[in-house]
Amino acid sequence: MNNEILKGQLSTQKIKLIEKYSLTCSKDLIWEFKHDKYHTVKYFSHKFAKKESVLALVFYINRLCYAKIKYFENNIDKYEPYKYEFLNGFCKCEMYDMEFLRHKPSNSLIDIRSLSKIKDIHEFRDFCLKLENLE
Repeated sequence: MNNEILKGQLSTQKIKLIEKYSLTCSKDLIWEFKHDKYHTVKYFSHKFAKKESVLALVFYINRLCYAKIKYFENNIDKYEPYKYEFLNGFCKCEMYDMEFLRHKPSNSLIDIRSLSKIKDIHEFRDFCLKLENLE
């Protein structure tokens, strides 16, 4: 199926995310990144892209587990998406473009890439508890 037709089934934020990461949809309906010099990286199915939130897609691209996706989706009202720009520093952005989440109550910035370093569920629960104690 044509990539443009498939994109038409997604929200504007999801389309922006797909374009940011230069993803194309394979014939088996998997959104992936292809590059001549590297192996193809498969990210998520089209069904997943339609069903899940933009936050879930960003987290999935960054290889974060479902527990982390669910925690932040359930508490997203306490966070704002941010990115870092060389000349401007940290700035608020749209969800598809985020690199960090700002925890509003504590004003702490969480690098979403560093969340992948938390492998143990107990360690993640401790992390969440520390954030909640800052509220």
